[in-house]
Amino acid sequence: MYIELLKKALAAETETVRLYTAIMAVAPRSHLEKFLELNADETDHQAIIADLLLEVAAGESADQEELVPGVE
Repeated sequence: MYIELLKKALAAETETVRLYTAIMAVAPRSHLEKFLELNADETDHQAIIADLLLEVAAGESADQEELVPGVE
């Protein structure tokens, strides 16, 4: 159950990144900085969830919080 929920959470984060990217293609230039910030947050979430998923599935960490600067 936990692994399935993590997979769904990772997919949801990926869909959000895609949505923000599509929005950025049509957004006013003055809004782009905010969407870049939002996208960075979402990719941080992806890294954290992927790390948790690997840890529970393989018993080891992908060390994303250490390898990707700014991921908390």
